[in-house]
Amino acid sequence: MRNLRFAVLFVSCLTGLSTPSLAAASPNASTQVAEAPSFDCAKTNGAVEQAICATPDLAAADRTMAALYASVRVSAFGTGPSNELAAQRKALETIRGCQGDSKPERLAECLRQNYAGRNGDLAVAAVMRTPGAALAVMRQIDPGYAPVLEAVQIWAAEPDGADWSAPSRAEKRARITALITPHVDRLLKKDDMSFGGEILSSSSVDHIEVKRAADVFLSERHFARFLNVLGPYLDEPAYGLNVRRVLPCAAMVRHPALAEATDAVFGSTLDNFTFDHDCAETLPPLPALETLVQALYKKWPDCEGTIRFAAYRSFSAAVRDARLGRIERSSAARAETLPRRNGITPANVSAARSELASYYGTYLGKSPARAAAMASTMISGILSSAHQCE
Repeated sequence: MRNLRFAVLFVSCLTGLSTPSLAAASPNASTQVAEAPSFDCAKTNGAVEQAICATPDLAAADRTMAALYASVRVSAFGTGPSNELAAQRKALETIRGCQGDSKPERLAECLRQNYAGRNGDLAVAAVMRTPGAALAVMRQIDPGYAPVLEAVQIWAAEPDGADWSAPSRAEKRARITALITPHVDRLLKKDDMSFGGEILSSSSVDHIEVKRAADVFLSERHFARFLNVLGPYLDEPAYGLNVRRVLPCAAMVRHPALAEATDAVFGSTLDNFTFDHDCAETLPPLPALETLVQALYKKWPDCEGTIRFAAYRSFSAAVRDARLGRIERSSAARAETLPRRNGITPANVSAARSELASYYGTYLGKSPARAAAMASTMISGILSSAHQCE
């Protein structure tokens, strides 16, 4: 950190204190201070800091990052720390890496790209807590995705299973309808989206059919199905960002069925482009579970055919459900005998299971016996879905 002293932000990261940006901390500050980044430009050290201080849009991006990060320090459960500290440190390291571009214009562009990527992630994470600020950032960074994120935020702000026909929700229903109708129409009417449109409008498996925008209000799962199919068909992100679009885990905590919007649905390469989620970052840290997951990925066998993307998605969904504590989804995958997987030791399994049991007790209020049973089921579901090719 010697070469990049984001003073306010780094103190916030390392001490656990929630510190706002300079502009927010000093409402009577001068225009000069208001245009400063979140660190002291009088003490800059290195080309990266100097470029940020000398470039108004980069200074603004840094202030935005500091403010959004401060708003997501608490987990999406509403208690306990999120895992955003690790994500923030990684992002700052990437930003520092821009100093390898010696030409000023290339350095500035590197910084813009990396700030845009991080601020987009933070906007998704913060949208349920500070929707105004988060959506303003998303409209600038990824205008093609911003209407979808706004629709998710409005939906998830209402109670799970809300009656969308109620007069009290007419205005919000109208706003969601306006936001999603262009996407529904494209899916159902454009020839190059016909595969997705067919899945959306004529499901023969679970009877979840969306043939017009109004159908998403029939149930949580109808809205989730629309989101699930939409992901691969959105326009490319702004700023040339090569990133996946992410749905807020905080919305899934409030509306568990929305997690299904990140499941495999196509049985093809398109499953690699359905919406992702940010549960690993916005829920409390689970280092033992993450160690288990990375060990499973490392030893995953070589798979052929596009159906493999559905297998990867199924595994990711099992991990997501473990983080959320969605026992009803994972119980069906539980094996009578705990599956053995290449590269996984009993110690890996035991550590992850114990960690999850403590997590369910602390954050979901489960009794020790219930938490232990849930943890065993979730670990079984993860191992059962791992190392599959189709």
